Amino acid sequence: MLRRIAIDLTPLVPGGDNGGAKPLAVELIRRLAAAAPECDFILLTQEKSHAELAPLDRPNVRRLCVSHPENAHPPARRAALRVRQAMLRVLPAPLVEKAGRLYGKVFERGSPAATPLLRELGAELLFCPFTGVLFFDPAVPVVTLVHDLQYLCYPQFFEPEVRHERDRHFRQACRVAARVVCVSESTRAEVLRHSSLPPERVAAVLSAPQQRLAPPDSAGAARVLAELGLAAGRYLLYPANFWRHKNHEILLIAFGIWRAHHPESDLRLVLTGAPSPRRDELVEAARRMGLAERVVFPGYLPEEAFAAVLGNCAAMLFPSLFEGFGMPVLEAMAAGVPVLCGDLTSLPEIAGDAALYFDPRQPAEIVAAVERLETEPDLRSALIEKGRRRVAAFPGPSTMAARYLEIFEEAAHDSADRPAALFGVFPDGWTGGRVTVVFGRDTAPRRLTATFKAPAWLPSAEVSIRVLPDPGRPEVHRIPRGSQAAITRDLPAGPGSVEFLCSPIFRPGGQDLRSLGCMLVSAAILNGGNVQPLQTEADAA
Repeated sequence: MLRRIAIDLTPLVPGGDNGGAKPLAVELIRRLAAAAPECDFILLTQEKSHAELAPLDRPNVRRLCVSHPENAHPPARRAALRVRQAMLRVLPAPLVEKAGRLYGKVFERGSPAATPLLRELGAELLFCPFTGVLFFDPAVPVVTLVHDLQYLCYPQFFEPEVRHERDRHFRQACRVAARVVCVSESTRAEVLRHSSLPPERVAAVLSAPQQRLAPPDSAGAARVLAELGLAAGRYLLYPANFWRHKNHEILLIAFGIWRAHHPESDLRLVLTGAPSPRRDELVEAARRMGLAERVVFPGYLPEEAFAAVLGNCAAMLFPSLFEGFGMPVLEAMAAGVPVLCGDLTSLPEIAGDAALYFDPRQPAEIVAAVERLETEPDLRSALIEKGRRRVAAFPGPSTMAARYLEIFEEAAHDSADRPAALFGVFPDGWTGGRVTVVFGRDTAPRRLTATFKAPAWLPSAEVSIRVLPDPGRPEVHRIPRGSQAAITRDLPAGPGSVEFLCSPIFRPGGQDLRSLGCMLVSAAILNGGNVQPLQTEADAA
């Protein structure tokens, strides 16, 4: 049974910029804490959202702010960061950077922190609900959550650097995670198609309908609608950030066609979502199309106001081109609201037979769906009833949390049988300040051997390599410049790790921004007469 789990919430930001990933992460943490009261959950946060997450605090849940990420550095480095910030307030930046380089030459000659953050916290597993493994520690099993791979399906919707960053996070997650969780079978199929992961390492866990939206009282709902100039039952709602795959342009075209066909109609369109430059572009587009009086952009609504707007709309209109899950669809069904939605990616899997579908790339099909809703009296009630049944078929929040806990336990168990791997070495053979070898259990006697080299042109006269864990007293090997040395360590029968801490470390300068220790010539595990060479997981270091 896992006793302590770290959860990386540093990608979470205030407001609605995280989309549906944020409410899912928050709800999941609440449910995990309730389902496993004997387990401690440590939430790694950033400064901007640390206070916002205070409602998650429980006897077994605590937050740790790792912004900068200051708390992820050893004490000496944290002190240096504080000094640097103070100096920047009174000194020119070039002078501060020069002082920083001097600090690096003088003070970074010591070994890196003996205990990385996750092990210092006593974490037995790291859960990454936003995919990226930002606090990777080879000795701590990882479970990551993938919401979608939209950047591969619609690369034109992303700037090149954003595409690169998402791909880097996904590829690293595939390399280092013991389990990859997907929010739908549709997403799981995409992950398997775009990776070499075996199916048993990839699980689909459907998200439970979120219970964040309490039904508003009639007076409060009336006040919200009045502030927005809306009449109950006479507007269509599309709750979505103004990302390109949300397809707002086609929706505005479709609504313009609807208005041209039905100029007498009082039906309006409400587009909620966090403010952004694209939102401003769409506001201007609606004005140019003559729809300014009929399309409402209320911005990102707090939960109480959003519940009022959702509960009183004529229908949810959801023309998204791509969804990893589509939680707003379930939220609408749970609120007794009919759903009209696109028929692409995960939406048919989530909505089942409880939605009126259309091709979101065809404005005429969107118009036809709205016309059916307005002209077929029985359609609305039929969709509402089917929606309630559809929501009831999904797992409850407690069931969802229990499945995640099962996956966490599976990941921790399987990590004990993982093949040996080497981390902390760059593709050209240079080490950083820390080289880690992880290994699974094996009852046969075995020995780790690693050969390190200190090149003749090294800035320091020698390299010191400390081996951890210490077998009762420090084990330090000194390699003079121009020499190499083989270091061996008998391995236990159970799973574990061996670390080599190199000092001093130096920066080559120029375009090479790495902090380097020495060269790794070779590393292998000897098991009887068998030699198992260790290949480096360079990109995961």
